Amino acid sequence: MSKFNTISLDAADTLFYIKKGLGDTYNGVLKKYADNYDSKNISASFKKHFSNRKGLSFQGLSGDKLYSAERDWWHCLVKDMFSELGMFDRFEDYFDDLYNHFKFDAWEIYDDTIPFLKELKNRNYKIIITSNFDSRIYNVCDGFGISEYIDYFTISSKSGCAKPTKEFFMKSLKNSNSNIENTIHVGDNPELDYKAAKKIGLKAFLIDRENKSNEQYIIDSLISLLGKI
Repeated sequence: MSKFNTISLDAADTLFYIKKGLGDTYNGVLKKYADNYDSKNISASFKKHFSNRKGLSFQGLSGDKLYSAERDWWHCLVKDMFSELGMFDRFEDYFDDLYNHFKFDAWEIYDDTIPFLKELKNRNYKIIITSNFDSRIYNVCDGFGISEYIDYFTISSKSGCAKPTKEFFMKSLKNSNSNIENTIHVGDNPELDYKAAKKIGLKAFLIDRENKSNEQYIIDSLISLLGKI
């Protein structure tokens, strides 16, 4: 019998993904306002400005104040991107459309997500989300039918901290009344998920759906994890 009773999951690129890719999605919404941008340049600018920005985490906010802080964080990021790429008229209208698009329409669920979650519940696992995300995650998970399987969400925007910090993982465990010894964390990012979880003593798996590696800690699907736990 497994000693593990809790599965901690990252969200984006683990349970669901941007169906058209980030650059093409940003550019697709932008076509309504301007048509002289390249998706690859948008993607590169996003990565640059995202990696240089303080994490999406706020202390002690909820309700409208949290929503405003989250939206302002993304507004500053996207504005910095297009200040570099070239600003255009009606940027504010574009940002409104873009922000709303990522409330659900931009995403697609992986085929194995729901079957995996169902089987975890059949095995009586507690399922928790441990994700650097904002409160739009609830709408995405509701829309895909994920939420009904999740026992507790811990997201960075409400927590005052984010992955890869020990504080964030420990907050997720505390929030869900889980413990290190009995919890497995699964995510797609080697630094934020696998290495960070291992560092504090969690059993961890890295999901890489395109990797053919035989490393024991790498899985190529969520379903393949079921044979390892």
